Amino acid sequence: MKPGLLKVSVVLSVVLAGCSSGSSTSSAPPSISVPSSVLQTEPTQYGISGFATTKGSLRPDDMVLAGSSVFVIVQDNNVNPDGTLAKPGAQSMLYKYDQNGNLLASYNLPGHPDGIALYDANTLWISTNEDANTQIVVFNISAGTSHTYSYDAGTATLPHGGGLDDLKLINGVVYATASAPVTVPTAQPSSPTYSTDASGATGIYGVNTGPVLYAIALNADGVTYHATPALMSNITVNSLPSNTPITLNMTDPDSSAIDPKGNLVISSQQDSELVVISNVGQPSQSVSVVNMTLYGNPWPLDDTRWVPALGATSMLVSDAPGQIIYRITASAGFVPGTAYSAGQGTVLLSNTTSGVMTPLFTGLNNPHGIIFLPN
Repeated sequence: MKPGLLKVSVVLSVVLAGCSSGSSTSSAPPSISVPSSVLQTEPTQYGISGFATTKGSLRPDDMVLAGSSVFVIVQDNNVNPDGTLAKPGAQSMLYKYDQNGNLLASYNLPGHPDGIALYDANTLWISTNEDANTQIVVFNISAGTSHTYSYDAGTATLPHGGGLDDLKLINGVVYATASAPVTVPTAQPSSPTYSTDASGATGIYGVNTGPVLYAIALNADGVTYHATPALMSNITVNSLPSNTPITLNMTDPDSSAIDPKGNLVISSQQDSELVVISNVGQPSQSVSVVNMTLYGNPWPLDDTRWVPALGATSMLVSDAPGQIIYRITASAGFVPGTAYSAGQGTVLLSNTTSGVMTPLFTGLNNPHGIIFLPN
């Protein structure tokens, strides 16, 4: 994730006019007011309320539903994305909530955690330190204990020059996005902000020729993991909806998701694009890219999630700097297979075929994680 991305919700408003022992609590959450800066753009269909707030200066980020519990990565902003401390005593956490927003337990996490995935009914995988010195934390849900693995190459960065961000499990393999890649300067700074075209023009954020996705495996030594490149940035892919061949150039791989067809989808945040990988890890693997826009302009986005096939009662969205997790409801219900995104102070309805996004709420600080609570 690129920290330099600006919050532009004010502008949009104008346009719209080891982690070990856990502590527990069972007290009901207090009433949480929605800040006046949050503006509703679809008042007849969607509603927003506070689900939970985080303690002290901790910031909520990615979330996952495990059984009936909501697990939330809560970052201490005094830990840098490379794992170094900006302030002594900093401590990131993993929060466990029930679906009413009651905080059930909290657990220590090392470094600056970011990605999280449900590996099985009793196991979470968490990546920490997305820019460098990335570790993989394997958390046992029932015991509340964890084990931490380090990169087996013994270097601070992976082959792309950075660390690991979001995690997803597909066909028994955990895939991690390649965060903070090293790019080379572009010769054409006036080019579009997303992938290159057939003429070879490059994006304004430079050129990334390294891996953008890894398959992660834990080694038998019990202390290290191995990262095998699963997708390179400089391959030819299919641009949708025009079905035009382009050269992929992901300069900011960030969040990932699994769409209703089982494809792995990566958001390249500052490039304003979704990269769709079909049959990931298989000989038949293929890649398409969708340029995401708001009012015809490229729009950076973080998490994108699809409503589950069985529907959902509500959608949770974490707003990291605001230290709040919102609950969003839909009076007509959430339509299975519909996609929603978070980015640049907005929550959006996303057409992942055309790339056109429609804002639902503006004026948030910097929303990140999204999950749906089941019917």
